[in-house]
Amino acid sequence: MLFLNIGSGSKGNASFINTGETNLLIDAGLSVKRINKALKKVKKEVGNITDLIITHEHSDHVNGFLTLFKNNNFNLYMTKGTAEALKIVDYHEIVALKDFQIGNLTITPLPLSHDANEPIGLVIKDFKASICYITDTGYIPYQILPLLENHHLYFLEANHDPFTLTTSSRPLFLKNRIAGEKGHLSNYDSAYQFSLMAGTNTKHLIHAHISEDCNNNDLIKKAFQEVLDSKAVNYQEITFYYAKQNESLDVIYL
Repeated sequence: MLFLNIGSGSKGNASFINTGETNLLIDAGLSVKRINKALKKVKKEVGNITDLIITHEHSDHVNGFLTLFKNNNFNLYMTKGTAEALKIVDYHEIVALKDFQIGNLTITPLPLSHDANEPIGLVIKDFKASICYITDTGYIPYQILPLLENHHLYFLEANHDPFTLTTSSRPLFLKNRIAGEKGHLSNYDSAYQFSLMAGTNTKHLIHAHISEDCNNNDLIKKAFQEVLDSKAVNYQEITFYYAKQNESLDVIYL
């Protein structure tokens, strides 16, 4: 299985997974041109996409969706709430905590807390490796924690530094939204959750949905070092990546 993050953040989100004959795109918040350019890294193009999962209806996750859907033939998956928000009728309905198959992938949708209509995260497994994919949530429900433990790769939101957000010039209502229970995980939230999830299988963590004006890589690194050290988590064998808004990351092979 290979994983490629095409872009992550308020300017647009999309990731690509390939295993066997399955070419899965998660979200389509970027232009078809941008997605196509990134897929060249793995010798693919948008016409090769077999399946698309939309995690929720916010524009930074669906901006390229209509063009992609109109001009290509693939299976479309989303929750009923997301489909209602997007006014989509031709799709495969997925339900939180109910496993489903795409090729040789077993996928578990995860209930999240965001100001969207039935948003989800994902656990994605094949016969050899697993990915935990969580962004756009104000918190992670403790009831689902057993499903999140000891995966090979985590794509986990580290949206903002609390102090930088609080002292920013953003309007108060927006600060409250971001920091609220239906907003986004801060660096410290993300680090604490990761400390509960990481296990002996864990080799990769991608910090995702990083705010351009209320966060930076150094602040994320500092928060994670503080929290993981305090929790005595051994992270020496984990590679940390920082997802970008304007370009794709390198391909990760699992």
